[in-house]
Amino acid sequence: MEPQQRDHQSNGQMRIMQWVWTLVLTGIPLVNIIMLIIWAADRANPRRNYAIATFIVMAAVIVLYFLVFMIFMILGIALFESDPTYSDTYYY
Repeated sequence: MEPQQRDHQSNGQMRIMQWVWTLVLTGIPLVNIIMLIIWAADRANPRRNYAIATFIVMAAVIVLYFLVFMIFMILGIALFESDPTYSDTYYY
């Protein structure tokens, strides 16, 4: 059984518990960014492609959030009444 484990490690495959720990570490805020930077910088690490792909997805989500935020800001400004004398509040 020992030669099989060495064989899996030599060809870049990771065991299930290694993937479990990878997912646990990437689920912790701030630790995930640090670990992804470490994994992405290490050329010999089998997690390198995972880390790079995660950074690409993070960048796409940030851009998408920014675009949605800008759309709502533009709609909010366009719907905001520009005449300060007009009020829909009635006083009796």
